[in-house]
Amino acid sequence: MPELYTIEPDDFLYRRFPIDNPMFWKLENDRKVPTSAAFKTKSGENGLSVDIAALTTPEKSVMYPLRFNIAEIAASVPINLGFHCIHNPMPDNNAHALILGENTKPITKKLSLAVSKIHEF
Repeated sequence: MPELYTIEPDDFLYRRFPIDNPMFWKLENDRKVPTSAAFKTKSGENGLSVDIAALTTPEKSVMYPLRFNIAEIAASVPINLGFHCIHNPMPDNNAHALILGENTKPITKKLSLAVSKIHEF
């Protein structure tokens, strides 16, 4: 098993968001940016799925470029809000991580406002 990466506040995280469903994005300066809905955990999830930017690229993270864009946020945002970010590698994705918390609803708006970059494909 590979050594786990320690996510620090100065790391960046990638979150895929669907661009075929307007519930998850809004137009801002002619770009699709994620709404707070793109940062909510689904029922039964134990954390919000993200990728660690230092371990991948936006192109690898997106998987389906016709259906998704990538939002980039600083790990310091969820960390400073009291959430833990942990490396959670998957067999097909070593960069996978989780923002731990069964309910990210209290921070979804803050995460959406903290997006520092959008990667479009």
